[in-house]
Amino acid sequence: MKKILFLLSFPLLVIAQTSKESVSDENVFAMFYNVENLFDTINNPDTSDDEFLPESEKKWNTLRYFNKINQLARVFSSIIKDKNSNKMPDIIGLCEVENKQVIHDLLKTPTFGNHNYKIIHKDSPDSRGIDCALLYNDQIQLLNYDFIFVNNPNAKRATRDILYAKLKLSDKIINVFVNHWPSRWGGQEESNYKRVFAAKTLRNYININVYKDDYNLIMGDFNDYPKNESLSEILIEDDLVNLMSTDSVLGKGSYNYKSSWNWLDQIIISKNFFYPNVKVKSVGSFQKDYMLYTDKKGQSKPSRTFGGNNWYGGFSDHLPVYFQFSFISSINAK
Repeated sequence: MKKILFLLSFPLLVIAQTSKESVSDENVFAMFYNVENLFDTINNPDTSDDEFLPESEKKWNTLRYFNKINQLARVFSSIIKDKNSNKMPDIIGLCEVENKQVIHDLLKTPTFGNHNYKIIHKDSPDSRGIDCALLYNDQIQLLNYDFIFVNNPNAKRATRDILYAKLKLSDKIINVFVNHWPSRWGGQEESNYKRVFAAKTLRNYININVYKDDYNLIMGDFNDYPKNESLSEILIEDDLVNLMSTDSVLGKGSYNYKSSWNWLDQIIISKNFFYPNVKVKSVGSFQKDYMLYTDKKGQSKPSRTFGGNNWYGGFSDHLPVYFQFSFISSINAK
């Protein structure tokens, strides 16, 4: 973009022409996807993965595994085409992956072609062996990373670590947090304390470890909705905005429970994303007709891989969520 000054004085016009200002955009596309039990077919003696083995009632064999991989790749292909001008996402948060190998298998699909992603992953203390992971474009510099242990003394079972990565894009620092908070198993009220504890853990970590001027990007499956206590009263303070609570969010939600759409998967950002040097372009859930199925009541829901032990061959019981923004920098050319 060029500023053109119409002036009557020739000397001043010459000066204006020799000190032009242009603006360049540094586009970033970030997304998060709960990929619903992306297990391999190999028994891990250290975790409870028995239901996802060839001899299990689910009959989780090689054919079904690679069908799952290809279905997920199809979703990524659509996102790339429809939301990011055929460019690969810069930052991808994942949850419910069993190990790093399943991520490598996904990246081997034609959709990812000559990908240039680096992976951050660690086996979490979750008893089933499902973890969070982060993929980032190798043009982005990794300054630091951590796996935040959610050590709740009142919970009988351990939950997933919160993955933290400190990334540098040009001169901007972006702190990324990938979350998969404790489930609602046993009921929302009965399990509420677990997600409140996870929220406090993350909030304390941010308060201690993050600089005020950094950009914070928090994504994940929080197993709570934006108005629930863990998010609205614990995590979200004056420095953060839950994009799924804003009028600009696109889509009905990321998850359908009893025919009702809402946001279990959310993207939360620091308020400096709304400063003049940043442009928030788009945020929401991504869906295509092929990613959904219609139940007997005529309700559309995410087409999942399994319902109990019944194999549906779908994608995930969650929809992916995304956030597109750009850093705007002024460049003075003489």
